[in-house]
Amino acid sequence: MTHVRTQSITNGQIGQINDRLATKLRESSLPSEEVQKVLKMPGNVAIDEMVAVFRKHVEAQSEIIVRRVRVNRTRTPVEVINATGRNKYLNDDVVATMPQGEGDEVDVYFIPIKRLVPVKEVPAFLAQYGLVPDPRAQAAVNEADSTFADKYPNGTQWGGNCCLAFNRWRGERYVHCNRNDYDWLDGWFLSGVLASRE
Repeated sequence: MTHVRTQSITNGQIGQINDRLATKLRESSLPSEEVQKVLKMPGNVAIDEMVAVFRKHVEAQSEIIVRRVRVNRTRTPVEVINATGRNKYLNDDVVATMPQGEGDEVDVYFIPIKRLVPVKEVPAFLAQYGLVPDPRAQAAVNEADSTFADKYPNGTQWGGNCCLAFNRWRGERYVHCNRNDYDWLDGWFLSGVLASRE
């Protein structure tokens, strides 16, 4: 996937940030005297720190892969997996619990993992991006582009520790649907769709 350099932050975006920041500062009830002391400090230390935090969030977004895909929600979980054409390593009980999801055409977000992510932290990991698991949509991406997981090994998780994972290992393209009691590894991408699609 080619990353395209977009234009710099716009005046409109700066205005939105200012408006939201102003609202939060009003709600904060910070003591005026101490605020004034911070404003009188040499340089822009506090402002620089705020920009650094915002930059971190922007840079995290630039590493996210988004694929729009059509999803056949009428398929059974087994049909969803079979349609990917990959070697299968399955637990039939887990496959049967695959969520139905919703939407015939959705954006699937693949978030890069930068550290070990324990199974119990996956829901919170996805939630911080406003995402929920949708293994059917994830499978549709890997069906539409059989080489996607070669470069972007990807998985999702639901119901505690049920997972669907796509990867290429030693020349073999596989799909794994089982219970996962291990950490998700650095270098993988966790996938989800927006929790609220209005």
